[in-house]
Amino acid sequence: MRLENYKYENEQISLKNKVGFIFITLLLSAGCFWFISSWITSLVNVYSLTNVIKYSVSAPFVGISLFGVVIWLWLAMFIIIKTNKVAAHSWTDVQKKQHNKMLISCCVIAVIISAISYIYIDNRLMDNSYTVTTKMTNVNIYKTYTKKHNE
Repeated sequence: MRLENYKYENEQISLKNKVGFIFITLLLSAGCFWFISSWITSLVNVYSLTNVIKYSVSAPFVGISLFGVVIWLWLAMFIIIKTNKVAAHSWTDVQKKQHNKMLISCCVIAVIISAISYIYIDNRLMDNSYTVTTKMTNVNIYKTYTKKHNE
């Protein structure tokens, strides 16, 4: 039974659903930190002006947005383990509003940081004579910056 199908506060969550929820939480945590580490690696390469820099335009947005989701999932997972009930039945209305504000804040912060990092990376590399190759897919824009060799 899916978690959103639990209609009563007294219904218990099965072990199968708990394990699935833990698995999803760990998987999304790994994805979040992979996107953030990809973004940080690009920033380090831009700062040190390496010869080839690969940058995923959506990495900071996805990583930071997913960070808010991961925090929410970990909070829900601990509530599920502690109470053996769906977190929505254990949280007060104030807690639910706080969690929703946190998720929205993470998305807003992600948009701001994504824009700032894109502008910083593009300006710094173009000012230092890099050429850019852009690859557009359905879900992302990948940019590869290559240093021009002065001969």
